[in-house]
Amino acid sequence: MTELVTLQNVRKTYVVGHSEVHAIRDLSVTICEGEYVAIMGPSGSGKSTLLNLLGCLDRPTSGHYYLGGQDVSQMSDDGLSDVRNLRIGFIFQSFNLIQQLSVLENIEIPLFYRGVPHAQRRPRSMELAQMVGLADRMFHKPSELSGGQQQRVACARALANDPLILLADEPTGNLDQHTTGEILDLLDDLHRRGRTIIMVTHESDVAERSERIVVMRDGLLHSDQPTQRMAGRAAGPRSAEGPVSA
Repeated sequence: MTELVTLQNVRKTYVVGHSEVHAIRDLSVTICEGEYVAIMGPSGSGKSTLLNLLGCLDRPTSGHYYLGGQDVSQMSDDGLSDVRNLRIGFIFQSFNLIQQLSVLENIEIPLFYRGVPHAQRRPRSMELAQMVGLADRMFHKPSELSGGQQQRVACARALANDPLILLADEPTGNLDQHTTGEILDLLDDLHRRGRTIIMVTHESDVAERSERIVVMRDGLLHSDQPTQRMAGRAAGPRSAEGPVSA
């Protein structure tokens, strides 16, 4: 399998007053194309810092982070911004939708910032809205949608630029149990289509929906194990459809 995310001896240290906080300490981990990985850990374990590093929202103090074969460890702010816009799809706990825009307009935002013309943005956003089950809600505003529907919009928006990885930060944290199941089913479907998903969660039952669980403790990699569902998923055929391309 192709290595998509590679962290090599990564450290992240923050200076607070006269003290140093070692948020990540000598972390090495690899995630391959098409994997579905959950990251867990107690408060202060380093998982939020790891999320920021994976999302190119911050740089490591030392070590290397390769994304799609490119070392993004010490890129400029503009370079990191380009990587975030083009190579990473973000799904947030709080959805982060623009309330004044319709479903289609929210999905189009990454394409808009890339300068893609409206004539190309609109068919793409309609295709993605249909794929996440919102064909009948395309022109609704977020306030007219349920929490689960808003998270579906966020998933579609994350796919707009056909990113290398989907980075989901507590994607079910604001949802009830039934809606949580629906969003996890959607992530399962995206994974079957070949998407690489990295999900940060504090819920063990949510993490078990992935193929592999990485647990952080005190800035260190505590464990990295396949889930109980891994065997069943590995045995089942992947969809021949593949990811939707931009």
